[in-house]
Amino acid sequence: MKIRNIPFGYQFDNGKIISHPVESQIVSNIYENYLQGSSLLQIAKKLNACGAEYMPGVTGWNKARLKRIVEDVRYLGNETYPPIMDTDAFDKAQKVKAERNTQKAVERGAVIFQMTALVVCGECGHSMRRMHDSRTSFGEKWVCQDCGTTIKIVDEKLLAAVTECLNMAIADTRLIDVPLKHKEPSAYLRRLENEIGRLLDSSEMEKETLKNKIFECASLRYSEMDTTESVTEMLKAAFEKSGPLSQYNQELTERTVSSISLNRDGSICLTLKNGRQIRKENTNGTDCHNASKKSPHNPTHNSAGQCA
Repeated sequence: MKIRNIPFGYQFDNGKIISHPVESQIVSNIYENYLQGSSLLQIAKKLNACGAEYMPGVTGWNKARLKRIVEDVRYLGNETYPPIMDTDAFDKAQKVKAERNTQKAVERGAVIFQMTALVVCGECGHSMRRMHDSRTSFGEKWVCQDCGTTIKIVDEKLLAAVTECLNMAIADTRLIDVPLKHKEPSAYLRRLENEIGRLLDSSEMEKETLKNKIFECASLRYSEMDTTESVTEMLKAAFEKSGPLSQYNQELTERTVSSISLNRDGSICLTLKNGRQIRKENTNGTDCHNASKKSPHNPTHNSAGQCA
């Protein structure tokens, strides 16, 4: 692996460091494009497309190399290196970089991370992990921890889709009604009730045994109780109290939603705490695929022209 001994843009000449005529122009073009709004990734693609060499025989421009160039104070000049960039352009580049970092940084306390515990894979039902790759234009993606299914959706689109689903329930709470089903008691519970009846009829009843059976029966009745109706009423009360949402509400989501499924067809499905589901069809801005399937690779086409 080749390693540069001096920063890009310079060369040795009779034991002295001077500016490289071609590389120094590329440095200037990098700063110019960056200040005009291009991302480091876009600049890297442009340099690779026109075959610009990072060092003799080596191209492979990437975000990391460009970041070092944008941050390198030596381009302003010192006792060793002659100036390539003026102070005004360099300072503006640092300001732009700081602003972009602030815009892209997502604090762990942000709502998207609070949502993470609820997001599951629509293929297998296992949890999904949010990942961010700043090297791509479509940075945010959710990856299933079990089957590897990957759903690419920007944070704003996901939050908006969940909000839309919640607003559906708020607008018409009948959407969350679940048909009540009569649930027969288990065979063990019926047998336990019969035993209690026989003990009560017995003349030789043991009070301690009877008390234990009654406690066991009450506990079993409670565990077999269908709470769907009470949960549904709780959900309706929460939605009615909330009113229409203008933006994502984490508190309401935690109170009413048990899971958020991301599906390969681009749809998003909210499962409420009573089991009722509300679905948002294909969301613009999603790209869904399975991680085991690799997309075809398009070879880079080198063309002549101005680099960066």
